[in-house]
Amino acid sequence: RMFCNERKTIGVFLERAGSEFQNHLCQGVITKAEELGYNVAVFSGYGNYGQNDRYFVGEQYLWDLPPYEDLSGVILALDTMDEKESRQKVMDCIRQRCKCPVVSIREVLVGANNLLVDNTTCMEGLIDHFVKDHGMKHLCFMTGPKDHWDAKERLECFLQKMKEYHLSVDEHQIFWGDFWKNKGKEACDWFFQGEEKPEAIICANDYMAMAVASELIRRGYRIPEDICVSGYDGMRGALSFTPSITTAIVPFFDMGVTAVELIDKKQENPLEVEDVFFEAVLQKRESCGCMSSGGQEAMALRQHLYEVDNVSQNREMQFHFMSIHLSECHTIEEVAQKITYYAYNIEGFRDYCICLNEQLMERTDFGGFTDQMEMRIAVRNRESIEPLCVRFDRRELIPQMMTGEEPQMWFFAPLHFQDYCFGYEALQFYDAETTGRLYLYWNIIIGNTLQDILTNQKMQKLVGQLEEMYDRDALTGMYNRRGFENYGNPMFARAKTDGESIFLAIIDMDGMKQINDNYGHIEGDYALCKLHEAIAHACPENAIQARTGGDEFEIIAHGITEEEGVSYLEKVEKYLNDFNASGVKEYSIHASYGYACRVPSKEDSMERFIKESDEIMYRNKMINKINRGEPLR
Repeated sequence: RMFCNERKTIGVFLERAGSEFQNHLCQGVITKAEELGYNVAVFSGYGNYGQNDRYFVGEQYLWDLPPYEDLSGVILALDTMDEKESRQKVMDCIRQRCKCPVVSIREVLVGANNLLVDNTTCMEGLIDHFVKDHGMKHLCFMTGPKDHWDAKERLECFLQKMKEYHLSVDEHQIFWGDFWKNKGKEACDWFFQGEEKPEAIICANDYMAMAVASELIRRGYRIPEDICVSGYDGMRGALSFTPSITTAIVPFFDMGVTAVELIDKKQENPLEVEDVFFEAVLQKRESCGCMSSGGQEAMALRQHLYEVDNVSQNREMQFHFMSIHLSECHTIEEVAQKITYYAYNIEGFRDYCICLNEQLMERTDFGGFTDQMEMRIAVRNRESIEPLCVRFDRRELIPQMMTGEEPQMWFFAPLHFQDYCFGYEALQFYDAETTGRLYLYWNIIIGNTLQDILTNQKMQKLVGQLEEMYDRDALTGMYNRRGFENYGNPMFARAKTDGESIFLAIIDMDGMKQINDNYGHIEGDYALCKLHEAIAHACPENAIQARTGGDEFEIIAHGITEEEGVSYLEKVEKYLNDFNASGVKEYSIHASYGYACRVPSKEDSMERFIKESDEIMYRNKMINKINRGEPLR
């Protein structure tokens, strides 16, 4: 089972878990789930942040993480997912793989239990308030996107109430918004094109209401003296805004509680579904003139937000320094040390871990999660666990060492760079009150750091390959002349300083031209590789071996006696004789060598050792030719 305990698990699917609605919903879910003994796994990405297509692909991998078949309940907040691709992918996975009760929050989903807001009652109350209590007649309405059912429902309620009051509504009294803060200016431009100036602008949610109020203030209008504004949903920001926004408070926490109660009730019959409606409560505030600016509730909240703002500024500064420190990291272990230090900036968290794809640093495919994951960074009960590399089955979500028998309440967010999937973050908070504080900036910094490490590792590997190509002989893989000089000269210098002996030998293949002429260059290359084998077989590990010319090889080693050096050369000779005796080839492979061995004097250099060895090798080559009856040339 998930979380390695015997409890059932409820999966929650949404985006931007730290936002107010999502946060309150999760608080209700977690509070009730703990009471009833369920685990909770909240899967929360950040959506198509910045409208970056590659980044959005990386975000989508999160929906592949949940072990859908093992869930005992699903809670969906589809209206938090701005992109249709996210909504569709989650719904397809749930329909095809889940066999448990499903609850949809704020949006009608066929085949699911739907927890909905009764828009009619409170929206009617808002309009009644402006018309009856304030005597207004020219009301404008800013609704949400055209494809949102609640935007349509709230608009229909507005139109119906205006009809009941026999108040006209022309095209410039209706504006389709975005349920966010981006269209305040457009809305005001549209409303003010009408024949009459609006007396009140009613918005279908608080974000749009604050955007409209900000634009009106920018244009010099007083709220509520010149124009009244109202919102919907009861976001905390609507109370802290100046002037505080009249709104309808939706019980998001209660919706979370009820969602868990429905899942628990329908464990035995998951196909039995029902719709539950929640009423929003009208909250009259400053933006309609019904609450003084000195209201105790507003004052207390503004003081709280002031303190939160100070904390946020400090946290943002810490994140900037974390980014600087992480840019210095070259390994996952170094990242773990830095993150452990900065993890205390995640308010209220108790446990934190980063789970990466198996053998991430060796991978070339970053197209999703691996079946086996590796927990590489972990904080348990606010204590760091290091060094660390714990492998576990992805279906468990986190390894056993991070869980327990009590109900587990974990949040999961994807870790990626653009469309490269690295793994995921997992967080567990102290209590429902502090839950869901996920930070996009934190998440992006870690993803970018992992990408930097991978890129640096790849670059180092390429540099190593280039250096090897630069210093290595392409045929045999031995050092070439440059490699021999780069590594041999320092060895010679150390031996000279330390008073150690140097053994330097030159080995030259005999009859190379005859093999090429009679059997071809492929066989000539074969013979050279066989001589390389003989040298590698015979020489000590600390010896530097190189092919320094067409058929010429050199060896240098330190700290060995002349007797030992000669023994190595005799082993080369024996290796070649054994090969020749085997009759594998029609030709024989022979080599001549010369060497110098002593503790270098002040006047000695590696070039002098090479010259001495080369002279001896040449004399030996002549002797070997005479002994084999070959003509001297």
